[in-house]
Amino acid sequence: MLKLYLIRHGETDWNADGRIQGHSDIELNARGLEQARRLAARMPDEGEFHALYSSPLKRAFRTAEMIGGALDTPVTSDPRLLERSLGVLEGLTMSEIRVKHPDVARAWQEGGLRPHIPGEESRDAFIERVTEFIADIRAKHREGRVIAITHGGTINMLLMVALALDVERPLPFYIDNASINVVQWGERGARLRVLNDAYHLNPMRVTRPDTRQTTADQKITAAEMQ
Repeated sequence: MLKLYLIRHGETDWNADGRIQGHSDIELNARGLEQARRLAARMPDEGEFHALYSSPLKRAFRTAEMIGGALDTPVTSDPRLLERSLGVLEGLTMSEIRVKHPDVARAWQEGGLRPHIPGEESRDAFIERVTEFIADIRAKHREGRVIAITHGGTINMLLMVALALDVERPLPFYIDNASINVVQWGERGARLRVLNDAYHLNPMRVTRPDTRQTTADQKITAAEMQ
């Protein structure tokens, strides 16, 4: 039985600002580093892992390095785990897209067929590389646990391919920064075991020895346009 852990990278300043990232190589911000630290601290409790793959983009690879350090597992860079490039939209917020590319914004909001974005990676190419990654992982790792550190849009497509969903439909899942998603292959084929699990980022209860009262730190959350 194979379990594939699909993990989204920690937060960047562009995530916090609501900017499309795509192939833009943005570093983790301070919150993202803390998210990755908490994620890395959790992973040894999940069990033994046999391999750790990562998108080569800095935000994903740094997250992977921290997890790899906690698991004593080397990180293998794999460009098939890159986010989908969105060309001229990268670096823009939705408000800016509404002004500069209103036809694209309208199609996203209304769910219609959107026009081509100059410089974008085609959907067919995106689907092809994600499908190839899934097939390769299943061939190399027939059982055990494997991690892939990647991006929100890519995790959506990986899940759709793995679960044999309609890849032509809009991406259906919301994936938080530093969240865990798990697909398991067994006798009944692929099953989704975990979706958008960010328990490790939840407020931590701290007991004060003097008062025995509890306090909570701020929940770490983030949103990314996909």
